[in-house]
Amino acid sequence: MTKREGGRVIIKLGGSLIEKGRDIVQFLKDYVEEKDKDRDKAPTLILIPGGGPFVEVVRNLSADISISEESAHWMAVLAMHQYGLFLANGEIGIPLVESTNEIDEAEPIRILLPYEIIKADDCLPHTWNVTSDTIAAFVANKIGEKTFIKITDVDGIIDEKGHLINKIYAKELAELEEKGCVDAELPRYLMRNKMSCTIVNGNYPNRIIAAIEGKETLCTKILTK
Repeated sequence: MTKREGGRVIIKLGGSLIEKGRDIVQFLKDYVEEKDKDRDKAPTLILIPGGGPFVEVVRNLSADISISEESAHWMAVLAMHQYGLFLANGEIGIPLVESTNEIDEAEPIRILLPYEIIKADDCLPHTWNVTSDTIAAFVANKIGEKTFIKITDVDGIIDEKGHLINKIYAKELAELEEKGCVDAELPRYLMRNKMSCTIVNGNYPNRIIAAIEGKETLCTKILTK
């Protein structure tokens, strides 16, 4: 397998951006292809879909009809597959993969559907505290990466005064009652595995690129000591 010099970047694309999701995927595809033309060190981008309205169907059903946490968990993971299929749409030309073995690092971009990976190593709690955020961190860790980018529809985590928190340690975030735009399990998972996460607003493509390239931008960085 040929490895790209730019390494791998794991990106979780949130369902909150469903109206712009395909445009963002196309933008990222164009970005890595343009980097290749310039013979620059383009990374391999591995996109992990969120759940968005697909998982909200499961959540609403759980509220209205008796569904076990076990069933709801796997239904929610499969909702991420639905969003992934929506993002690929058969037209953008980005292959879908379902296992780490299918990730060809010679290729610039992939959408990874996580069900098979999660099913093979069923160690995450089956509760609503675990959403696509923690699943993205889990998949990144399985691939061997210790950081990932979360693209969502807000600038990051906001403090009680309405100000953006630029940097916060996972331990501090875990102790907050309101964790903002991340799920309750994520900070604990990051701590256990000594990982980090950068949250950026997908409505501003330049911020996404800055996060990919490790440059300073408006965002929230969740760190572990």
